[in-house]
Amino acid sequence: MKDDFINYTEKEPPNPKSASNGYDSPAFQHDEKPEHNDQLQKNKKTKKNEKSREKMVGILKLFGYADWLDIILMIIGLIAAVANGTGLPLIIVVTGELTNRFVTNGQAVNMSSAVMNRSSTCPAIPGLDIEAEMTMFAYYYVGIGFAVMILSTIQVWTFLTSAARQTARIRQKFFFAILHQEMAWLDTSQIGTLNTRLTDDINTIHEGIGDKFCIFVQFFATFLTGIVIGFVYGWKLTLVILSVSPVLAAAAAVGSFFLASFTTKELTAYATAGAVAEEILTAIKTVVAFNGQMKALAK
Repeated sequence: MKDDFINYTEKEPPNPKSASNGYDSPAFQHDEKPEHNDQLQKNKKTKKNEKSREKMVGILKLFGYADWLDIILMIIGLIAAVANGTGLPLIIVVTGELTNRFVTNGQAVNMSSAVMNRSSTCPAIPGLDIEAEMTMFAYYYVGIGFAVMILSTIQVWTFLTSAARQTARIRQKFFFAILHQEMAWLDTSQIGTLNTRLTDDINTIHEGIGDKFCIFVQFFATFLTGIVIGFVYGWKLTLVILSVSPVLAAAAAVGSFFLASFTTKELTAYATAGAVAEEILTAIKTVVAFNGQMKALAK
């Protein structure tokens, strides 16, 4: 017994590093080695950055909550938007033809040897009936205007209806996801920011997939139709105008980039401000009791 006790005491004491490495749980190892904690924090930061980058979605993913009825409505709206986009170039063509007829009528009157009377009626010129032609152009204007009115109503109504249906589903999914989060996630997130996200962010999505999208399609159709008509009626002038179009496109791209960045900052600021305002208003008696009005205003 004494020999066993002496042999046991003569043994080297166990190394705490080796003892901690013997455990399967990595918590003991991280306590003994603080450099591992730094690596874990760096990994967490990189994961957070990756998650923040993955939040950006494409245009088509915005319509991920659309059902078959929404798809039908959007297809009808796109067709109406494209047809509506051709209205402005057609009006320009009709206006150009109207101006040409006025010029032709003036040349015919100057070349005619007949004496023009001072009555309100147009002079009778062989082979040219200006009143009938102006009536025809008036019918063209009325027809194009009526068609544009009907098509614009259809495109806006279909996209607004589809956007309202999709954003309602997004609100339900978002609220369902919040309710099924763990308690630790709710502790790290402010309740006021969730409420602001539920309203402002989804309203921004509604604007993006609503009438603004169909208006963009309408203007793009107007651009393409104008280029085609320009090459048909005057290709030289069209080439001169197209030489400046890259500069206009670059300016529009820069403007859209800054608009997107400012919109993201605005939504984040409104979410934080909404959370602070909601917390202060819900505990307004406590704020007044401890004389914290100035601190609340500073926030």
